[in-house]
Amino acid sequence: MGRYETSIARYREACTVLAGGVSSNFRYHPIPVPLAIERGEGPHLWDADGNRYIDFVSGNGPAFLGHSPGPVLDAVRASLDTGQAFTTVHAGEIALAQRIREIVPCAELVRFDTSGTQVDQIAMRLARHHTGRTRVVKFEGHYHGWADNIFASVAPELNRAGPRDHPEVLAQSSGQPDNIRDNLIVQPFNDVAVLEETLSRHGSETAAIVVEPVACNCGVIEPVPGYLEALRRLCDQHGIVLIFDEVITGFRVALGGAQQRYGVTPDVAVFAKAMASGFPLAAVAGSSAIMEGVTQGAVHGGTYNGITSSIAAGIATLDMLSADGATIYDKVERDGQRLMAGLAECGQRRGVSLHVQGVGAIFSTVFTDTPPLVDYRDYKATDAPMREAFIQGLQDRGVRVTLRGTWFVPAVLSDDDIDQTLDAADAALATL
Repeated sequence: MGRYETSIARYREACTVLAGGVSSNFRYHPIPVPLAIERGEGPHLWDADGNRYIDFVSGNGPAFLGHSPGPVLDAVRASLDTGQAFTTVHAGEIALAQRIREIVPCAELVRFDTSGTQVDQIAMRLARHHTGRTRVVKFEGHYHGWADNIFASVAPELNRAGPRDHPEVLAQSSGQPDNIRDNLIVQPFNDVAVLEETLSRHGSETAAIVVEPVACNCGVIEPVPGYLEALRRLCDQHGIVLIFDEVITGFRVALGGAQQRYGVTPDVAVFAKAMASGFPLAAVAGSSAIMEGVTQGAVHGGTYNGITSSIAAGIATLDMLSADGATIYDKVERDGQRLMAGLAECGQRRGVSLHVQGVGAIFSTVFTDTPPLVDYRDYKATDAPMREAFIQGLQDRGVRVTLRGTWFVPAVLSDDDIDQTLDAADAALATL
């Protein structure tokens, strides 16, 4: 354990003053403990033991431009002397909302907040206000924040999850009220027939369908051809608000998010993570008819929404992402595809059932004999101990990946970073 000696000591110290030793349950990473990170620059992190990592965790998504991007930090520094929270509106908010409206297909009006959980709540409240209905359809394995009313069936155990075509609504946390079942319907992803049958019974009660257009939290599962189009058709047919949760995909899989990449426009979409390079900023954007609900009784508040430093970070981030015709996305796609192909070749050479799936900017590595993954249950059926052993082997060799096997590809990788990553993966696979 010499490699992680200081991290282990730091975590033990943290547990004496921080509940659980971390400030989010999604930071528990028991290999061997949450690392004590000292600094980050570009695609790299350094821990308190002096180990350097090529970082594919990327703060769970925000560090798309790498850690500490200079133009973003410069913009934030310039904003600090102007004040932070004015309890009104400032020019930066207007400018950033205008930029989002130009970039995002569904965005006629925009509202800012601080986190993905918060904007998911706003979107669902607006949908209920707009339709006068209460039920929400979500998909098994998809994550839309940790609030009581939607934190369900994100990672259910299959022995409790019910039939695949009629999943149970399972609270994801102790302390959640039992009545969350009353207003939620859980469905399998990528199955139009099941959803059609469900909406034939419950469409008139359903306010919204909320979906990760790419299921990034359970194997980075893309929609099968025609699936998002079917969601759009069914929502139109039943008068349901279609919400894309683009907290992860937004500004990552394309400048205009998954709705641009796949050519399907939702009624409302939510964004966070990559839009402000790690500063606390999130947005909900959608049609005027729905978004104007905030002035008609669908209440939304928040002290820190649109503070100047986060807005400055958002503007600078979008400037960097859209520069030179947004060619940065071509680079990320090339880098990610090279990594995916290289990892698959390593697995084949080492004779292990490594399956690589996703898009250039975000993909997943799992171990399965029955690829590809189409829904959560496919992901859940993969070999989790093998995946975790692979991730441990990568980390021991200076490559950091999320415990669930998701790789957030930073836009600032060098060819040498990719070569080192593939060498580390080959060595780690050789030990399995």
